[in-house]
Parts: sequence; structure tokens; C-alpha cells
Amino acid sequence: MAGQPARSRSPEASLERHLRRALLLGGGAVFLVLAVFACSDDTDDPDPAQTAEAAAAGSPSDPPAVEPAPPLAADGTGASTGSGDPPAVLTPSGIPVAVLDRTAAGYLVRTPCDGTAEVSAGMPIESAQIVLDPGHGGRWDTGAVGPNGLVERDLNLTLSRAVLDELAERGISAATTRTGDYSILHSVRAAFADALGADALVSIHHNAPTWSPSSVPGSEVYVQSRTAEQVRADSARLGGLLYEEITAALAAFDDIAWSGLPDAGVLRVLRSEGDDAYGMIRRPSVVTALVEYGYLSNPSEARLFATDEYIRVAAEATADAIDAYLHSDRPGAGFVQQPRTFNPRSASTPCDDPVLE
Repeated sequence: MAGQPARSRSPEASLERHLRRALLLGGGAVFLVLAVFACSDDTDDPDPAQTAEAAAAGSPSDPPAVEPAPPLAADGTGASTGSGDPPAVLTPSGIPVAVLDRTAAGYLVRTPCDGTAEVSAGMPIESAQIVLDPGHGGRWDTGAVGPNGLVERDLNLTLSRAVLDELAERGISAATTRTGDYSILHSVRAAFADALGADALVSIHHNAPTWSPSSVPGSEVYVQSRTAEQVRADSARLGGLLYEEITAALAAFDDIAWSGLPDAGVLRVLRSEGDDAYGMIRRPSVVTALVEYGYLSNPSEARLFATDEYIRVAAEATADAIDAYLHSDRPGAGFVQQPRTFNPRSASTPCDDPVLE
């Protein structure tokens, strides 16, 4: 299978398409700094922080603010707001936020940097079967950067939008933790999924640094622990389905020099204390799996990841796995019995809150 160069779309056209095809996708806001917090809960990402490159690169130009479209159900008929306050809203500038309380002027909400703010209006988000989490975001947290200049925070967001489209086509309601290039803490991402009572949370990532050459895709899926000795069974099944579908789909690409570790598969990563090492696995109460689709640091894979064909194939495979998790008893595959041990460094990362309206 040969990849094709990514096509250029205007931010406005892309935003409108995604808003109308999924339960939630807001993007396209103009982001300014409201506040800067020193944060410690976003320092345990599975791929190393690229802080020096992030500071040098800064953030790309942001598209203009838009008014979000009316809420849509998965069938496009319009989502009912139901009774009482919604657990979350899409703010007028397109930011999904959890609702803390109702106020005389609107809603008191949790901001992406774990502050509080009042918004005068918002598109209610009553529930979602699936929450997607595009990893990283904002100028301080780029994630990995490929040798072709492809930035992980942007690649994760592009893929998550394509997965939202695929889920909408299948009638599966979905929301996303991040709709644009801005900072958001792990604790806030997790709380958003928990507030919606999602059936599952899937966090989307691309890995670094490059390891040994591999004859097959080196995809990894990290899953939740029940105890230090036991995996959480529903997280393992979700992870196994994601691994099975994604690796099979990626293996169909020709002439890719894959990279991977010998124990790549569906696995747990534990701290020395015995709990899950990564914040996006440890923090959510809902069933969660974190996918590292491949190695953005590997030149051959980075070229593939920059194509529309990769986005299409990876999105379809991810949606196939989610569909199977929700509607079948398939167990999945690729399970690794022995956990890895990893103790993330402790450090503070700045967090810039976006404008909410």
C-alpha cells in the first residue's frame, strides 16, 4: 500500500466538517494566554518531552474563532440536552470543558490547565460512548518531532479528528479532550472522560526515540492495572483489540523500515511503587488504553505518518477496534505478561489556558 501526500484543507472547512460529523469537535479557536500554571501532572508522558525543540518552534498560527454548530447526535438528528446541568460543554471558542456548576451567567467550568472559569454559553455535551485523547498540545508540550518536521501534537490531533469521523459514520457517539493546539493537563483529560461516563477512553500517541529495526510495526498499547500483579481486564481487552486492528492495518504498507522493542504489544508499565507509570493510564476511572501507533522519530515511519493514506488507514483500524470493543466479545491479541518498570521524572511544565469565549 502506498501513501499519498497530505492534502491541504482550510481550517474553517475542516472544522465545520468535523463539528457536523461527530458529537463533539470544536477546534478553530483563537488561543491567547489567560493564565500560566506550573504543572507536575503532565511530566509522565510515554515519549520523552521535547522541551528545547518546543521552545524554539513555538506554536503555529491559529485559525480564526468560529461559532460552534448546534449539537448533533451520532445519527445527525440533534442531541437532546436532557434534564439538569450537562456534565460538559463545548465553549463558544470551541474548547471542551467539564462543568463544575451552573451560575446565573452561565457555567462554572474546569479549564484545560485545571483552573476554574465562568462561560456565558456552551454547547451541552450530555454523554459520549467514547472519549478520544490527542496526546500533547500547546507550545510547551510538542511530543516527539520527526526528522521531516512532523510534530506529534499535530499528528495526534489530525488522527483523532479522522477517528471521530469514522465513529460518527458507525453511529458511535464520541467526544475529544482537545480540539486545537493548546495545553491540557492529564488530570483534566481524565476528569473530562469520567464526567461524561464514557465506555472507554483512547489516548492517541506516536513514539520516540527509535529503537531496533523490526520486520513488523512496533506499535505499543499501554493498559490499566487492577493491582500491581493484575491487569484490569476490560482495559486489556480494549488494548488487545486496538493492537490487533492497528498492527494488521499498518503491516499492509509496503517498504516501511519499522522500528520496535522486543516486548512490543499490549502491556502494563509500572512505577517502582507498583502503580501505573503514565498519567493517562493511572488517572482515569473509565476504561482506558493509550496507543503508540509507531515511531515518529524513525525517518521511514515519519514519512508514512505525513500522508493522508496513513491517517485514513489508522483511523479506520482504530474505529474498527472501538466498534469491536463495544459490540462484540472478541478478546484481542498481542498481550505481554511481564510489565515494564519505568519511573517518570518529576518536573514542572508550563500550561497556557486557551480563551474559552
